[in-house]
Amino acid sequence: MIQKLAQQLAEMESMIPMAETQNSDISNASVGWHLAHAILVFNQVISAVAKSDPVNYKPRFSWTKFIIFLTKHIPRGKAKAPKAVEPTLDMDLKEALERASLAIINLMSVAPNQFFPHPYFGDLNRDKTIQFLWIHTEHHLKIVRDLLKK
Repeated sequence: MIQKLAQQLAEMESMIPMAETQNSDISNASVGWHLAHAILVFNQVISAVAKSDPVNYKPRFSWTKFIIFLTKHIPRGKAKAPKAVEPTLDMDLKEALERASLAIINLMSVAPNQFFPHPYFGDLNRDKTIQFLWIHTEHHLKIVRDLLKK
């Protein structure tokens, strides 16, 4: 799964030159916004996992989490990005992607029950976090792919 995350980051890097592309029929946000948001989520989630104490890990069942993890699909337009992961205009996508590439390596070195407290899914341990990052990133990549179709 880590390899899949690395492939997603490489694909995002190839899309940076088209960051200004928009199509309001698909999304109100540009290619750059989707890339920046996905990278911000990536970096902030991995940072939260690294800082967490596995003793405090408390998983809980969520039907939403169950369905999304089962289908590996996030429906479009159903959630709004939290302020903490809303991109700013001055964000350097290449630099943020470099940090994300390093973060993947760090993610594999954390304890299995270090976690990310997701606002809807509850605590996601390392392995569930990796799955979540892939699903979330793929969600935004699908939107970007659609935005870039001619």
